[in-house]
Amino acid sequence: MKAQTIYGAAEPSHARAELLVESAPLMYEWSRSECARKSTGGMEEWAKTERSSASDALACDWYHGTWQLLRLLNMVAVPPWYSFYGSGLTQALAAKPEPRVLISACADYGMLATLHEAIIESKASPKIVVVDICETPLRACRWYAERFGLKIECHRDNLLTSSALREGSFDVVVTDEFLTVIKNSDKPIIAQRWRQLLAPGGVLVTTAMIGGATTPVLREQYAEKARRAWEENQALAGKLRLDVAELVECCRRFAGFHNRFMISNEAEMKGILQGFDFTLTPIVTPGECVNPTSSYQIVARAAGNA
Repeated sequence: MKAQTIYGAAEPSHARAELLVESAPLMYEWSRSECARKSTGGMEEWAKTERSSASDALACDWYHGTWQLLRLLNMVAVPPWYSFYGSGLTQALAAKPEPRVLISACADYGMLATLHEAIIESKASPKIVVVDICETPLRACRWYAERFGLKIECHRDNLLTSSALREGSFDVVVTDEFLTVIKNSDKPIIAQRWRQLLAPGGVLVTTAMIGGATTPVLREQYAEKARRAWEENQALAGKLRLDVAELVECCRRFAGFHNRFMISNEAEMKGILQGFDFTLTPIVTPGECVNPTSSYQIVARAAGNA
């Protein structure tokens, strides 16, 4: 299947940038205390295995503390890269007056903000549950929810192993690029969990990157791109109240530790989504470590009546 749409709109918009300038230093600070070490799972799992000598990869502060700093540079995959989230979520929310929505892991409040836009468009009154293995993005979601008057329920848990959520309890599951965050052996497991958590006819809305491994050369190029960007945007660094050298070092660590477990081809993607009635729309994004990067936009319906 050939990618037909190029979605290269700048992220963030002016309004979104103003919010990020306010929240990015907070996430940077929160990550220092909230990103606890985990025995398994989390963004640091690959780094702990592949970079065992790097003691500073034992927790995920390098990820959550840097994520919004990179969002300001448009250098990480975020919901605004994908235009279909707006229409897909609006349609899914409009199907029921009080839909039950699960945000299945998140890097920050980005998916909640995207869901918020769809709530306004659909005029729905959803019950929103956010689950992530780390407290930092949950704290960011609470910060956003309090700011905009949203009611949310947050759970720090590993969706791959948790049995805390009741099966069939959600009408919508949404998550951005989670399929390429987790290792390949876990992809069918999380797809099965999503099917279990969805009510009959419930909808999964997500994305998944297509490509190969993130090589040392790509990591070096990514870190260098971030260095140049911050040195050219010292005024922005000043608004964040962070030193340019500190920002560059954060991005260097991110480039060294961050990893994507890319989808290799359409057959693999279809295999992961067995049991769903789904559509895949390939697009080209601005790229993350690899530039540009193709991704699948995915809308998948669980078995049962719509």
